[in-house]
Amino acid sequence: MAAMDAATGAAMDTAAGSGLEVRDVVMSYTGVTVLKGVSIAVRPGEVIGLVGHNGAGKSTLMRVISGAIKPVSGSVLLDGEPTPLGSPIDALQAGIATVYQELSLLPNLTVAQNVFLGHERTRAGMLSKDEMRERTRALAEEFGLNVDPDAKVGTYPVATRQLLEIAIATHRNARFLLLDEPTTSLEGAQVDRFLEIVRSLSNRGIGIILVDHKLEELYAVASRVVALVDGEVRIDANVGEVSRQEIVTAIAGEEAVDLADRATRTPRVAPEHTRPVTVSVERLATSDISDVTLRAHEGRVLGIYGLVGSGRTELLRALVGLDGIRSGRVTVFGKPYAPRGPSEAMKTGVVYVTEERKIDGIVPQLDSATNAMLPVLHRAYRWGRLDRGRLSAIAAGYMDQLKVKGDRTGPVERLSGGNQQKVILARALAQQPKVLLLDEPTKGVDLGVKADIHQMVRRLAHEEGLTVIVVSSEEEEICEVSDDVVVMSNGVSDGTVLDPHTLTPASLRHAAWDAA
Repeated sequence: MAAMDAATGAAMDTAAGSGLEVRDVVMSYTGVTVLKGVSIAVRPGEVIGLVGHNGAGKSTLMRVISGAIKPVSGSVLLDGEPTPLGSPIDALQAGIATVYQELSLLPNLTVAQNVFLGHERTRAGMLSKDEMRERTRALAEEFGLNVDPDAKVGTYPVATRQLLEIAIATHRNARFLLLDEPTTSLEGAQVDRFLEIVRSLSNRGIGIILVDHKLEELYAVASRVVALVDGEVRIDANVGEVSRQEIVTAIAGEEAVDLADRATRTPRVAPEHTRPVTVSVERLATSDISDVTLRAHEGRVLGIYGLVGSGRTELLRALVGLDGIRSGRVTVFGKPYAPRGPSEAMKTGVVYVTEERKIDGIVPQLDSATNAMLPVLHRAYRWGRLDRGRLSAIAAGYMDQLKVKGDRTGPVERLSGGNQQKVILARALAQQPKVLLLDEPTKGVDLGVKADIHQMVRRLAHEEGLTVIVVSSEEEEICEVSDDVVVMSNGVSDGTVLDPHTLTPASLRHAAWDAA
């Protein structure tokens, strides 16, 4: 396509002049090549919009440029000269600052302490606190931030911290700024303010690489768009030379079908669709999602797919009572449902498996049986005391179903990641769910464990009659395990059901990008 003709020229022009260039970068993890000879370049004052599907290699590329990882081959050049970057500190010293989606500010330090962390101002061997406060105030004013230099960063909302981190990056004399999904935590006027900041930084001569799934934001500020597909540059072109539809088609793959009319498509009609609705969500809104409608049926697997920031996880958190419901209506088994927490949800038969097993899943030092039974330890009590033998026997039944391997008697942290995930799923089964909410159930597990989990999901729905709702960022997983598929975008879903039998991973990506 024409955009491909522009790719070579856009990247190579910079080698002759000033700018930041990545040339022929290859990166692999455990034998899997993530970046396959990627070359991109950004000039001072230029904004590059970097797009691509989940797993395309965007974050890996950003980590290479930021010095966080060393590529297998290829190089980073500054002003035409190879510049080895052994660490993020090397990158900062070279004028390359990165703001990741996971913020790095220290919440227990003040705003001023974060601004000057590592290069504090001193006078006569003493910290010059007044000077740092004044410079912090000036920086906050420049970026339109209403923050107190002496207030701890952790007291401010995520959106404020996101903009503050960008301000701090520029304060450290960055010539080039890498922004990884910076608007995920922003909404409305905050997004508009962020876009104004990007334009201002560009006008000051700062080159920016902006990773963003939202094409309307990229087209508002970017001068060029680079699309990564499966670790390769598919498009590198000026925004005026490539349409949004071309970008979507490139990201989705050549075999993608046009799903623009998906709202009027008739999904596959099957006898299972006559099964009763167990979970009904109507116009649901929370602090993170704005308008979600969907239905899940008894004995079926509903797959929910969306890009980063779509609200997938936030929907499940609302359904289990971790996030408060602002408006809308939810019914479970035909009755109004608004749990105040997971314990109350469990009494209704709704059980949730978190995406982050290491953060809010396993208790590392406890054994597998105790981890599996934590929410229902009362089932192992006899005469007011915990019966360890009974606990182990009950837990073993669930862990055997999931083929948990390794030493179950030692701390669960000693098990492999896949077996830890199986223990978390055993915990869900121990709660005897009627509705099972799974957030990225195969995240970080190998192919064998993934196959076991998929088999379990289908068995629970098709043989035992559970309602299973699966959130996943993996298109292949959604297509393989789901009976019905719903796409979320920007906290919204109209409940349109897609038939996984007619979807490919590429067409599912197309649907999500078309909705974004």
